[in-house]
Amino acid sequence: MKLLKFKILRRSLWAALGLVVALVGFGLLQLIEPVSIAPIAQGQTPQFTGRALLVASDADMVATAYADAKLDRVAGIEDTLTTIALPLNPERPTISPIQVSNSVMSWPQIIAVSPNGNFAYVAEVRSRPADGIQEFSTIDEMPEGESITVVDISDLQQPRIVQTVDVGRNPKHLSISPNGELLAINLEEEGRELVIAQIQPDGRLGRMEGFAIAQDFPRSNIPEAAVWHPSGNFIAVTTTNDEMVGELIASVVFYQVVQSGQTVEIQPYDRPLPVGNRLSHARFTADGRFLLVPDLKWRMYGVRELNFLANPKGEMIAIRFEPETNRPLEVVSRAEVGLSPEGFALNPDNTLIATVNMRRTYFSPNFPPAWRGKPYSSLSLVRFNPQTGQLTTIEEYGFEGLLPEQATFDATGKSLAVVVYNYREQSPRTGAVEFWNVVSGSQPRLERTGFQLDVVRGAHDIVLVP
Repeated sequence: MKLLKFKILRRSLWAALGLVVALVGFGLLQLIEPVSIAPIAQGQTPQFTGRALLVASDADMVATAYADAKLDRVAGIEDTLTTIALPLNPERPTISPIQVSNSVMSWPQIIAVSPNGNFAYVAEVRSRPADGIQEFSTIDEMPEGESITVVDISDLQQPRIVQTVDVGRNPKHLSISPNGELLAINLEEEGRELVIAQIQPDGRLGRMEGFAIAQDFPRSNIPEAAVWHPSGNFIAVTTTNDEMVGELIASVVFYQVVQSGQTVEIQPYDRPLPVGNRLSHARFTADGRFLLVPDLKWRMYGVRELNFLANPKGEMIAIRFEPETNRPLEVVSRAEVGLSPEGFALNPDNTLIATVNMRRTYFSPNFPPAWRGKPYSSLSLVRFNPQTGQLTTIEEYGFEGLLPEQATFDATGKSLAVVVYNYREQSPRTGAVEFWNVVSGSQPRLERTGFQLDVVRGAHDIVLVP
């Protein structure tokens, strides 16, 4: 009996030692950065084309507040929508800010622009904390939001607010219909997770229809981000699930939209399609045949700390959607990209995708002291075949800056603009838009120009007005 107890104790000690060695080994591996900082191409000046860039900045918290809930607010700096006139004049850029409440506590695409380019719609997501508040016990205590702000951008040098309207609890994602008549709004409101608002000729929001769509998803799936199909007849909604781990748990649901006079109705087009682990916002290709969506893989372990400390690389996913042929919904391709690919851009001819990988730059300055993905962010360049839906990752490029969440190609597809929330410094006052060149050819690549424009700190969403 004593011998049996000794053997059990010895095995337990060896198992514990093995676990310690594994954890130490894993920790040491995190000190190795497999992604290098992209060099700045000498003499490269960005030639960014289009009508304007719109940038949303959340001044109420720094990037690392996600980790420690320390906001590090700076007096006099407030949430802002910034317009940057195009084509870009690097020597004398035209930059016009206007104070508009918004928040990073959502997926990108909290800005929607009317097809005529005259109006921008900005979701508040979360609202401004009271004066004097610099810290919460958890970032989820950030005050709830409720409004959409409509901004007239017909004069880029003098943007003006024309309407602020309450729409419901925490409006967190916007998508405007191709004809510019309807705005889809995702809410964190039970029984009203999706709102479709009618847009009046003067750009203001009018009649709103609320829909209880959570019931259409698998158990515990949470509706996240809706996006219109190019036909205007369908909406795709991504979901997340915080309860299940280690399997395909997040789904995409497609809805058919029927408009009759002033009434809008939606109905599920097909059963929910299990897609990934932690889906961000999605986007249709120009012809509507494929839906593209990143998977951040933030729900792999069931323990919050491990989910963000040890998350694997993310994926870019292509889903076939061809209602006119009655082909079943299908995930046709996956491509591995960088850590935490929250945002992405699709070039005008739909052949290149750039994912914006925040990696683990959300960690606080002191914890952990050193960890893979903490020092800087990256972009992944992915080739996309618009005929087959095939995705092929080309290369990953590191760059300084914390919590970048979105990017956009210019009107020609020859340049890329990326927003940086802030840089790793005490009480940052600015964020930035960084510009990259796109080099075409049989092996496309990105070139870091080194040119950037400072904007209000907390830059987290960017939209091209073509």
